[in-house]
Amino acid sequence: MAFVIFTLVLVTGNLVKLADLLVNKGVPPWDILRLFGLLIPSLLSHTVPMAILTGTLLAFGRLSNDQEITAMQASGVSIWHLAAPVAAVGLIVSLGLVLVNDHLVPNSRFATRRVLEEIGIRNPAAYLEPGVFVKEFKPYVLFVYQMEGNHLAKVRIYEPMEGRPTRTILAERGEFIPMPDTKQVQFRLFQGTSDEPDPRNPARFYKLEFASYTMTLSLATGRDPSNLRKKPKDMTPGELRREIQELTAQGIDPTPLATEQHRRPATAAAALAFMLVGMPLAIRTRRAERSIGYALSLALILLYYLLSLGTQSLAVEGLVPPGPALWLPNVLLLGAGLLLLQRAGHR
Repeated sequence: MAFVIFTLVLVTGNLVKLADLLVNKGVPPWDILRLFGLLIPSLLSHTVPMAILTGTLLAFGRLSNDQEITAMQASGVSIWHLAAPVAAVGLIVSLGLVLVNDHLVPNSRFATRRVLEEIGIRNPAAYLEPGVFVKEFKPYVLFVYQMEGNHLAKVRIYEPMEGRPTRTILAERGEFIPMPDTKQVQFRLFQGTSDEPDPRNPARFYKLEFASYTMTLSLATGRDPSNLRKKPKDMTPGELRREIQELTAQGIDPTPLATEQHRRPATAAAALAFMLVGMPLAIRTRRAERSIGYALSLALILLYYLLSLGTQSLAVEGLVPPGPALWLPNVLLLGAGLLLLQRAGHR
């Protein structure tokens, strides 16, 4: 149940983006289904540890609330004997997640990028995104501050020209019409200005105000999804190692790649750390209610991932070695779990 809830929460934001591609940008349903399927591996690496933690808190909270833990300890079963199978399950899950993070996730991420590239080639409107400089419509560069459906607000279109000033088109609002058959997008802009060349001196522009302005942009030619270059998060462990070796041989600092290399097993180990801290925490709280279990889970998850993001940033910037930085949250969580287990054993 916890796994389903966390998966639904994480997938919601992506579903909104997929719905936008389907409804507003004319992307075929089959491509949407492909993208949704490729999301699953990335979600697993986060939702499985979250669900493991919640399940541990609920299960041992119920046992503690019913005095089952006390009864077992009274009959000679130590807290460490109870923790052994929990640790074994956590270790197995973590090892499984290592395979997911090292192979399934990078392959699915790269496949997603290729599908998006294919979609963009067939339907250029899919490239439009607010707050991003869009450079796919050569020679133009587009920037849209706000975008809702096919409606745009505060549109900027730049046309860089060699040896001449950059032509700029500004509009308060606009809309776009996808033209996938011709690999074009038609823009209708309203209430703006356009730089137009002076007929007597093309190197100079004059401002032309317009109430409405229509222009059709075409996708740049020569794009091929098969030539897409892998990013660090798309690489398998072997590819990461080779890239690190090549950069090192060239005298280039490979810290960002080394950070990615350590991030994957460290993230997978969260399942073991969550189980070992969740068990004694549930015993100490002695509460069986699901609301308590979910609240504790969310608090621990938030703390863990905030710490992970912080240490990862330090590693990428080269302030801390990637290994110690990426594994620090797990070490702290495991240390807290062992300390709580020791205290629970002396009750």
